[in-house]
Amino acid sequence: MLQRIRAVVMAMAMGTGALALVATPASATAVAQAAPTVSSVEVSPSPVVVDGKDGKQVTLKFAVDGATTGGFTLKRPDGSTVDVEAKKVGDADGKQQWQGTRTFTRSDAPGRWNVTAKASSAVGTGKADKDFLVKQVWETDLAGFGASPEPIDKGDTLTLQGRLLINSTGGWKAYRGQKIFIAFRAEGSSGYERVASDHTDWRGRFSVGVKAERSGWWRAEYDGSSVALKSVSDSDQVDVRTRTTVSRITGFDVTPDPADQGDRLSARGRLDVDTSHGWDGSGGKKVDLLFKADGSSSWHVVGHDWTDRGGRFYIGTEAEQSGWFRAVFRGEPGVEGTSSRAVHVTVQEVVEPADTRIIRYNAYPEPVKYGKYVKSKGKLQVWDGDHWVAYDHVKVALYFKQAGHSKWEYVKTVKTSSAGAFYAKVKAWHSGYWKITFKGDDETNASSSRVDYVRVKR
Repeated sequence: MLQRIRAVVMAMAMGTGALALVATPASATAVAQAAPTVSSVEVSPSPVVVDGKDGKQVTLKFAVDGATTGGFTLKRPDGSTVDVEAKKVGDADGKQQWQGTRTFTRSDAPGRWNVTAKASSAVGTGKADKDFLVKQVWETDLAGFGASPEPIDKGDTLTLQGRLLINSTGGWKAYRGQKIFIAFRAEGSSGYERVASDHTDWRGRFSVGVKAERSGWWRAEYDGSSVALKSVSDSDQVDVRTRTTVSRITGFDVTPDPADQGDRLSARGRLDVDTSHGWDGSGGKKVDLLFKADGSSSWHVVGHDWTDRGGRFYIGTEAEQSGWFRAVFRGEPGVEGTSSRAVHVTVQEVVEPADTRIIRYNAYPEPVKYGKYVKSKGKLQVWDGDHWVAYDHVKVALYFKQAGHSKWEYVKTVKTSSAGAFYAKVKAWHSGYWKITFKGDDETNASSSRVDYVRVKR
């Protein structure tokens, strides 16, 4: 408040003169103070990367030229907010330093967040804000990695396969479409060298075939991504031995083809080994059945059997999708492995026919005069997954059974309208029972109406 103080002192004398003393105006101004100025808002680390179950602790900071209280408000990507307490932690460059912490966990949504720093004093509140990113990066695991066969003859194909999993929302699940590297460390070598790669399929599986040249250790490596951590599988040692004799699989076939989804498939063949007496069936050997779906580049084991004394094997498996099958003998000491020809099987999806029903059927009038028309009407409906709809422009048949008789006789056929309704009329000669039937088709089941009795009077 600006106050003005004025004082005047006057002295007057009668006579020869006058003396006047005046005090000139004096003023004092108190300037109103401003609200605190908030600056240097920081989020550390930034971006915030949550890469484990314990979350990521984040430090929030700001500077202010003078405040008594402070805090932070975090705004999530969906607009909701959460407050974080701030405490004064010191002074620097003539300003107060305030700080708060928060742990970001798996429950925090990834995306762009905003932090607003607030500081208050007796004269007002100051604010400043800053955007920052939150990223969720999930653990991965290369599970079930293995190399087969082991041991293996030099020059034979070694199959390396496994599965990539990611621990994302909802727990561990298959991680598809990711590039997996196969690395090899030969005996006597100090490091691994990447020699092949494959992409995971919809089940997270990968499979690579490489030529076995040297004994050593194999492992799978995943380099990670913006949302997944890298991982390395356990190592699998494979001994490579000198080739001895050869083998072959003959007469391999898979039936039936085509097959309906869910059918049982039978894979048959014979394993022969080249001996001094020629090709002989080899008993007691394990033969794997491998499958590769249409459009995929990966083979997966779906069954196995041990050969009988004549080298014959039989492997059963379920028909799930169209693709290729082959039988593989991994080999053993003194015998090289081999693979059969690939056989394609087409698997057809089984579609269950939809149910139908005839509603509001009525044969009328009742009674009807001899030789006059008896009329039939109603509606044909089909089940559309979750409700009944009209089944239009299909044929339904009218049947009649005379009173006292046991046999139904066909009368005529009519078509349903666009609303599924049907109408038929015929002359009535005898009392009896009437009904409408629908025989079904490739997509629907048959159905029949209720039976309606009409008396004929003369």
